[in-house]
Amino acid sequence: MLFPAFFFTFVALTYCAKLPPSFQKCNRKQPDLKECLLKAAQDGISQLTQPVLKEFNFPNVNPLEIPEATISAGTGPVQVQQNFTNCKFYGFPSIKYDAFDWDLEKKTWYLGGLYPELKINCNYNLDGKILLLIIKGTGPGSVVMKNLLGYSNLTYEEVRKKGKTYMKFVTSGITMEPESVYFNFENLFDGDKQLGDNINKVLNENWKEVFDDLRSSYSEIVARLFKQFLNILFSKVSIEELLD
Repeated sequence: MLFPAFFFTFVALTYCAKLPPSFQKCNRKQPDLKECLLKAAQDGISQLTQPVLKEFNFPNVNPLEIPEATISAGTGPVQVQQNFTNCKFYGFPSIKYDAFDWDLEKKTWYLGGLYPELKINCNYNLDGKILLLIIKGTGPGSVVMKNLLGYSNLTYEEVRKKGKTYMKFVTSGITMEPESVYFNFENLFDGDKQLGDNINKVLNENWKEVFDDLRSSYSEIVARLFKQFLNILFSKVSIEELLD
């Protein structure tokens, strides 16, 4: 299966921000650093509300947006290329972390936990077969992943700016295991509601088979978006600001 192709755009940020005083900091030499980082990550992400983001000149991170994405046909029941445009991804800041490991020497992060809900809203274009059924249409669509367990491995490069050290995340990978997935494609078959409702019903009754066939593509989308999410935040916050 081909990985999806993306074109990510966001404004380069040169303004260096200090975290609000309510954000917890850790000392890189403390013996319980891993536990401190996990607590600080959960505490910090829970504070990424719109007022805080606006006050400290951070761009919006919920939703994250990409102009287009393509998911190629699977090798099993999903024999359709899915073309998406104007996509908005909601739910990254809602994660409940249960793992966080930061290796300062290797410049790697491992972190993850439970996302109560990740929601993807896009305009779609479909023409092919899913579960041997013809599916065709263009219009608004959504994919909702409930209680998603997601764990990410990331590597970063250090970038020096004005005497401070910043992280630029360069590779990312993720494993994902949702409790359930809900699909809704509006305007299938030129607006034939009965046919469209039937196809959506079949997709949702067989969500696991459909998701498993496209797991690598959806994982690539989420991994790239999570990397974008981190780069937006840490292009402005230095390592020195995070760790004593």
